[in-house]
Amino acid sequence: MQPEKFTFLVIENAIDVCEGIERRMKPFEKWQPLGYCTGVKEAVKKIKSTKPQLIFLDWGLNGGSAFEVLQEIQNLSGYNPYIIFNTGFQSDHPEIPEEISNHFKIDKYLLKPFWEKLRLNLAAYVKEAEDKAVQSKPGPKMIWIVDDSGAKVKLALNRLVCIIQHPQNARKRNFYVSASQGHITIPLSWERCFELLKENGIDYFITKHREHLVIKEFVEKFEKPFARLKGMPFKIEVVKEKIRDFENWLTGKG
Repeated sequence: MQPEKFTFLVIENAIDVCEGIERRMKPFEKWQPLGYCTGVKEAVKKIKSTKPQLIFLDWGLNGGSAFEVLQEIQNLSGYNPYIIFNTGFQSDHPEIPEEISNHFKIDKYLLKPFWEKLRLNLAAYVKEAEDKAVQSKPGPKMIWIVDDSGAKVKLALNRLVCIIQHPQNARKRNFYVSASQGHITIPLSWERCFELLKENGIDYFITKHREHLVIKEFVEKFEKPFARLKGMPFKIEVVKEKIRDFENWLTGKG
């Protein structure tokens, strides 16, 4: 079984600081970087598309401040990342701590320079972030659906890995769920599959029209032109004309 993976994002207007944080996160193998943002607009867009579990957030940003980013985070339903807030401007802006404590939720408040604090405490922060991510993870989103035998079965949408066209019947789809190596065959049109996923906030990509789609959370590796999926013994092909869009979707650039 693959170890659980987490993602982090650095939001900081100084690129050298961004790179320094990323270097210090490299020993933590469970954590994958999503890159860094230097401005408010790009940070908000990145957060909405990738939902990182850990955010390093500087107060002073291009085009605004961390307050705007924090407000957008609070507006995202069900999203509760671990936030390490930092600033080197508290002496010039004494209102920052009061604004933070009265209006926003953060997990750590650090004053710059903070490299020594990270050296001493980063491992503890990362462990707290992992615990928070696990506790915040929603349980399976269960729905009742009729399978190809006419029986009503429970389908855990949060564990759905991919949907593949039935090899013998174009009116049926095989729903692969992470909890097992098998699948559930459901007589459902592709249009209804798309609607079902959108209604429940499931992020998917159609890798080949009318043949298969994959769920973002379960894409483990992309080796052109194949996507490897967590817990699945097979690979999914991404057709040539969709490879660039697929890569952008995976990295949150799409």
